[in-house]
This record gives sequence, C-alpha cells and structure tokens, in this order.
Amino acid sequence: MNLHHLRIFYTVAQRRSITAAAGDLLLSQPAVSLQLKALEKELGVSLFERGGPKLRLTQAGEVLYRSAVSILHAKDEAERAITELRDGTKGRLILGAGTTGGMYVLPRIVQAYKRQWPETEIVFHIGTTDQLLEKLLQNVLDMGMAGGPIEDRRFVVEPVCTDELVLIAAPSHPIASLGKVTLKELGGVPFVFPEAGSRTRQLVERKLREAGVPLKIAMQLPGTEGVKKAVEAGLGIGMVSRYAVETECQTGVLRAVPVTGFRLSRTMNLVYRSQKYFSPVGERFREFAKSYGAEHLEQGSHVKTMSKHGRG
Repeated sequence: MNLHHLRIFYTVAQRRSITAAAGDLLLSQPAVSLQLKALEKELGVSLFERGGPKLRLTQAGEVLYRSAVSILHAKDEAERAITELRDGTKGRLILGAGTTGGMYVLPRIVQAYKRQWPETEIVFHIGTTDQLLEKLLQNVLDMGMAGGPIEDRRFVVEPVCTDELVLIAAPSHPIASLGKVTLKELGGVPFVFPEAGSRTRQLVERKLREAGVPLKIAMQLPGTEGVKKAVEAGLGIGMVSRYAVETECQTGVLRAVPVTGFRLSRTMNLVYRSQKYFSPVGERFREFAKSYGAEHLEQGSHVKTMSKHGRG
C-alpha cells in the first residue's frame, strides 16, 4: 500500500463517489476505479459496499479510513514542516555567548530578529568564552558570540560590531567629579574587576599594565553585573562594555568617565565551528546578526554623550 493509493481511497471515502473523487483528484473515473481495485486486491478485503446511489465503507474500509486520516495528516504536516525549514520561516537555534555578548549584545539582535520571524525558537547558553568554544566543538551550539580575537583555526570568526570598554564610577566618586582623567590619575585607584577567567578583565589588565598604570584591585566579583553594583556603591571604579551601562549612565546611576588619550575596544564576533552546516534558519540568523550589528550597533551608544556632559 502506497500513499498514492491511500490518498485515492481517502478521497473516495470522503466523497462517497468515484466520479466526484476523480474530479477532485484530476483523474479519470476508470483510473480511480482501477487504483481502488488494486488496493483492495493488495489488502485482500473489500473497502466499499457498492450498488447504492452512494458508496458505503465496509468495516475494513472504516478501519483503513481512520488510519488514512492520521497517516495523510502526518504526511502533510511533515511536508509543511520541511517547507518551513527550507524557506527559513520556522526552526530552532541554540546560541551561546560570553557574559557581555550574552547579556548585553546578543539579546538585542535576537529581539529584533524575533520581531520579523517570531516562530523561530531560540535557546541561549551563557558561559565563559572557553566554555562557549568547547560547546561549539561538541556541536551542542549552532553558533556563539564572543568578544576579542579567537586564533583557533577550528572556528570561523565573523565581526558583528565593535565594543568599547568604558571607565565607570559612582557619581559621588572623586574620579567622576573630574569629568575626564589621564592614565596617570588611575594609578593606585581601587578597581573592581570580574573574576580572573573573564576575557574583559584580561584585556583591561593587560592594556593598563602596558600603559604603565599600577593597578590596585580592591574587589573581584562574578560577572559584569556584580562589578556594576560594587562601583555604584562607591567601592571602586571599573571598566566594562559600553553596552552594559547604557541604562545606568542615562539615568545617572553611574558615570562614564573618558580617559584622555586612551581608548580600549574589541570586536564582538559571531563564532561557529569550521565546516558547520547551517539550516536555512541558521543561515538567515547569521546574516541578520551581521547586518543588524553594522546598522544598529556600530553607531555608538549614549554612554559617550553622557560622559562628555556628565560633570559632577
């Protein structure tokens, strides 16, 4: 029994007429009769009682009809699902990101993407960059977002936007009252840093030491949110992604303080395993992320404006 025979039987059973079913199926009446007889011969039972004005299903026909409804519906659903995946209208993506990318950059991209394609299911995994890369290699993730360079040739790295790290302080902190500072003025000032495994911390420490700034680490906390809260409480100053403090700087909870002659930035990248196969949905998200980053995230943020006009 094949699906073609089953479709013919289903249509005849619904219409209770070979002639009407033939019209629906765009087949000749003899062709439909021939296919029905072939199906009955294959199954070894009669499916219809003939002789009246309308065909009636036999007991075997009733059983087959109930199964045909489920089978043909499942076939149609499968074809629809495959079409949606092929056309990129529906699907599932598993994304990973480091703290900055996962909390402050990637959600903006996903939110904009979901406004256009709400049926796409997107799952997040947030962790360190090293954890992200390991999950990409294991094929647990489709793609991820990470800041800074990734030299491992097992990955493809595509730029999405530039992330500038900004110096932040509580409005009541002496540094904030200066409006802008020099690198020399940062020497010996208590800093609040993320934990040692943070790529952001590694970048900041390296660049400040290269600039000859003697660092005084007052606190280290898990993640950017902890750093922001400690700085807000006046426990030290910190350097975080501009994306992470846009709201706080706009509301005046934190102050972004320019450092004269010093700019610290990195690229936020889309990362995926070399030779990675992308579904149409994955390919579309990848292209969307890059175009969204170029159009909306490379224009800078209000943090710079606030820092220029936010003298205490």
